[in-house]
Amino acid sequence: MCEASATPVEAPDHLLVLVHGLADTKSAWNRCVLELRNMPDAGRWVFLQSAVNARWRTHQGVDVCGERLAAEIRELLATQPGLKYISMIGHSMGGMIARYAAGLLYRPADGTLAGLAPRHFVTLASPHLGLTVDVGPAQVPFVAWAAHLPLLGGPLQRGLQAIGHTVAARVFRGTGRHFLALDGGPGELPLLMCMALDEPDKGRFFYSALRAFRTRACYGNVGRDHWVSWQNATLRDTAQLPHLEPELVRRGRGVVHEDPPQAAWSSGAGLSGGGGGRTGADAAAAAAVAAAGYGVTEGACEAKAEAEGAGRDVQRKQTAAAETVAATTAGSEQPRTESGGQGGGGAGVGEAAGAAACAAQVAMPKALAGDAAAAEAQAQAQAQAQAAADAADVELEEQLTAAPESPAQVVSFALERLQQLPWRRVDVSFAGAHMGTAHNNIQATRWTNTVGAGVLRHLRQHLEAMELYVAAESPGRV
Repeated sequence: MCEASATPVEAPDHLLVLVHGLADTKSAWNRCVLELRNMPDAGRWVFLQSAVNARWRTHQGVDVCGERLAAEIRELLATQPGLKYISMIGHSMGGMIARYAAGLLYRPADGTLAGLAPRHFVTLASPHLGLTVDVGPAQVPFVAWAAHLPLLGGPLQRGLQAIGHTVAARVFRGTGRHFLALDGGPGELPLLMCMALDEPDKGRFFYSALRAFRTRACYGNVGRDHWVSWQNATLRDTAQLPHLEPELVRRGRGVVHEDPPQAAWSSGAGLSGGGGGRTGADAAAAAAVAAAGYGVTEGACEAKAEAEGAGRDVQRKQTAAAETVAATTAGSEQPRTESGGQGGGGAGVGEAAGAAACAAQVAMPKALAGDAAAAEAQAQAQAQAQAAADAADVELEEQLTAAPESPAQVVSFALERLQQLPWRRVDVSFAGAHMGTAHNNIQATRWTNTVGAGVLRHLRQHLEAMELYVAAESPGRV
């Protein structure tokens, strides 16, 4: 007869959904899952490699694929009642599918996704701004590259621009129409714009769902990605791209530049490069993450991983983090206010309402720890703030549907809205790689893309750092 183990096994409570890209399958995540199982608390995680949008099913549209993913998640939850948290990682189109599914699963009443508290949202080379054939942050790099060919470059680029919309719509069907903003119509916005809003009348809360995640990060290829531009994947305009040393990029085989970890939750540490104005809890969380050794690697991801190796002392880092939290959070009672971003309406509509909804959502768990009256008051405040944000988004949508939008306007609107949320931006280069394409190397998709293993290690370390942040910022709620 088998004896019971003396060490209790912690029940899984954290669902991690991994969503593959166009025309791929769940096996694209095999290497990533193997790496993530090296996390110190891997036993707490349930890894769902989404299987419902395999191969050509991804051509049926972001909306159809997102609905399938939402149903797949609900089915899993029915068999895993102990789950409490949800995180999502998407590669390429998978990032868009994950955003859509989150919008369907979001519950405005409690700020959860199908009853799970949203934790971390990460994308790898995802076309958040869609794809365009014209010059701009969402231009397909292959089209831009064609212009630089000798003699035939100009005519070839113009030819690609002329046939791009037709080919995308016919070959990639609904997905092509969504990415190039060819959908929509009289009184109806393109899906790319809808996904930067809430549509309460349709039960879709895309923006609130994305805002509800405690942290967000986006990885993008600096170059050699023929499908998704650097700007598009990292939610930057061209003028906002960081200056990188050419030699660093030329020799790149992984992460070459990254925002500090706190950029994932603090709007003061991202594009602005600041970091001022954080609350005491935010500062304590940032200190805890830094004390644990999760800082900016600045092109040294590979070297750091090799130096640490498989024998990195996780227990030492966690002890240091706990000591730092105890030292820096003493006497600090300020609630988190920035990890939810600016919220509310783009183009100046509803920003205060969105911020209020976020603040109410963050404050609610603290009230739940107190008396019932305080909890009820916070619940009412959250409901009122969410209603105000919904009304602002409805008003904004009505304004936008009054006139047709050009692809450039769609890109500009989506970028403006998504930049209102904090994102940790991680820049990757595979110019020094001898095999694979950058678009798949960033995921280490197949055996030809194993050069991307360093990015997967960085992704694991990012999630570890974000979990430390959650533990430091909200002690007792992990």
